[in-house]
Amino acid sequence: MDMAQARYPSLHAAIAESIAAGGKRGIGADGAELSAIPFHHYMSLCLYHPDFGYYRSGSSKVGREGDFYTSAYIGDAMGDSLARWLREVAFAHFGTGETVEVLDWGGGTGRLSRQLMDTWTSAETDSSSVLEQSLSFSLTVIDGNPSHRSEAERELESYIREGRARVMDESEWQRFVPSDRPVIVVANELLDAFPVHRLVMKDGELREWAVACAEDGRFIPCLMEPTDTRLIEWLREEGVELRENQTIEINLDGADWATAVAARFKRALFVFIDYGDETTELTGTHRMDGTLLCYREHRAHNDPYAWPGQQDITAHVNFSHIRRSMERHGAKEIWYGTQKRFLVEAGIMERLIAHNYSDPFHPIVRRNRAIRQLLLSDGMSELFKVQIFATPSK
Repeated sequence: MDMAQARYPSLHAAIAESIAAGGKRGIGADGAELSAIPFHHYMSLCLYHPDFGYYRSGSSKVGREGDFYTSAYIGDAMGDSLARWLREVAFAHFGTGETVEVLDWGGGTGRLSRQLMDTWTSAETDSSSVLEQSLSFSLTVIDGNPSHRSEAERELESYIREGRARVMDESEWQRFVPSDRPVIVVANELLDAFPVHRLVMKDGELREWAVACAEDGRFIPCLMEPTDTRLIEWLREEGVELRENQTIEINLDGADWATAVAARFKRALFVFIDYGDETTELTGTHRMDGTLLCYREHRAHNDPYAWPGQQDITAHVNFSHIRRSMERHGAKEIWYGTQKRFLVEAGIMERLIAHNYSDPFHPIVRRNRAIRQLLLSDGMSELFKVQIFATPSK
């Protein structure tokens, strides 16, 4: 029994049972036939097992005490810029005199939601335009982690008391949001959290990565035949031909979620913010091992078997795939580009203020520093993309 099995026996047992009972076979590195499950199934159990999954249990995953940060944790510049941009687009797309329902899907601790509501509430109060005052927003955080929902309720407490905000899990939202109401769906670093299929070309044959259980209890990789016909269709539609030993990820679940939510609403905007790129970039010759990464205590590594259920497992979002799926279901892409370009076009530079303060913790100094970090730090503003779709406005 390895360290992970001894420390987290319940999830380990659930995965091992799925492998033993699933009825699928894989081929190990030594050519031996093994009981196995697709990597997609393994990743789903690690992240979303109802009792022990990474996103379903334990404390908050975001922030200093978690495993990673999101842009909402770098000051309030991201939320403020996004709110201002969406307000202008909402005027053009929905008109005035209605309340726009905002769904912050996978909204975590509610920090981005509060930033959005703060900006919109301030605009309603300060605007001299009657038309601008007639457009208002309410907001719902949707998240599957109980700890996240508790933090979001504290973050949005004042708006919840006013009846302008709610916090709920995925099973509740359809009962509260009418399909004919104007809606904005915000998914900030959500699409990368869906389980992915991993394909590889081995000895001239297309195979899918799978997971087996070794004699000592460790989870190990193996190969099996592709388990979903849509994987083959995706390769053909995207014109992708894998090279020998090249691995790629295909996120069928993320595209399915996006199109299912799009089909629900008659008038909607969809805002996807995540790290990723186009098919040509993600399947290029420099991407022989795919993009899968794991995050634990703010450290990145590439071993998805090290801490099952106790680490984030993620892959870059393929925005070509999302675009094709959304447009096939009637949505139109109205903006796509790097997070840096989006923030600049949304007016973030106007928030930079010249000053003579020497105190690094002065609010103006901290705001300027946060803006620089969002735009320049580690090239993340180029890696992250913003993709926005609209369904018919009438």
